[in-house]
Amino acid sequence: MTHHLIRAAILTGFAMFIVYLDRTGEIILYIAPRMELYVKLSAIGLYAAAVYQVYAALQKRMGNQTPGCDCEHDHAPSPSIIKNIIIYGLFVFPLLLGFLVPTGTLGSALASKKGVSLSGSAAIERTAPQSPTTPAANENNTNPPAVEQQTDDSLDALFPSDEFTEAHAAYGKKLYSTSLITVPEKHFIETLTTLDLYREAFIGKEIEITGFVYREEDMGEERFAVSRFAMNCCSADALPYGLMINWPKAMDYVEDEWVSVRGKLTTSTYLDNEVITIEAVKLERINAPESPYVYPDLEFGL
Repeated sequence: MTHHLIRAAILTGFAMFIVYLDRTGEIILYIAPRMELYVKLSAIGLYAAAVYQVYAALQKRMGNQTPGCDCEHDHAPSPSIIKNIIIYGLFVFPLLLGFLVPTGTLGSALASKKGVSLSGSAAIERTAPQSPTTPAANENNTNPPAVEQQTDDSLDALFPSDEFTEAHAAYGKKLYSTSLITVPEKHFIETLTTLDLYREAFIGKEIEITGFVYREEDMGEERFAVSRFAMNCCSADALPYGLMINWPKAMDYVEDEWVSVRGKLTTSTYLDNEVITIEAVKLERINAPESPYVYPDLEFGL
């Protein structure tokens, strides 16, 4: 009976922890929004399992036998108190940590271990843009080509694509037509990937990005990266993405400080690799957003 009640308490504790995270809004620090419904539904399953354990305890109390699993194995608890303490402790300890330890966000400490990607998604390779071409003039044709057609041909040359980069090429053309490229939260990874894929087309374009300050020793005193953690499913698979920033007073900004950066796109060399870089003209300290993470847009290009 005692074991059933302990199990019921543990199951109820995990269900209450999920409810607690949902009520406080901290659940977004652990899982991606698209996973919230499934996690909330799991709380119902945990409550149901806890109710069954209470029912089993009452049946034991009344001397009745609870239904078995018919697997021909003995599932009776170990008679060793120490062994039972260790087994239940494996569940109770993380549950206590969840309730007692303040929730924190991922930052530079973890980014230094995982390594910040300064080129967007590594799953897509860069394609060098071609030189824009103009249709050859025909001596018998006195009508010049349409300006719109020339523009389309030039954009196609700047943003070549294949089946894997078609969506990024289309998005790149859209970004290219704007006077200021603002890196949005919804398309954070997709924007950085597009900028890196077609970096030659964006050299000199003005851009604005927000994120936390991340610095490595090799970056020197006038550079740091503005980064965001991208979460696909949960915080365990979160990876940091960002852009290199050139700023003479870079050392005035400490790690994990949130900033908004505006400047012009260029390239620089870091660890023998050419990376897209922002020559900053304006930096502002800002408050950390309510949700510090960004997420892949699964509908990008659809």
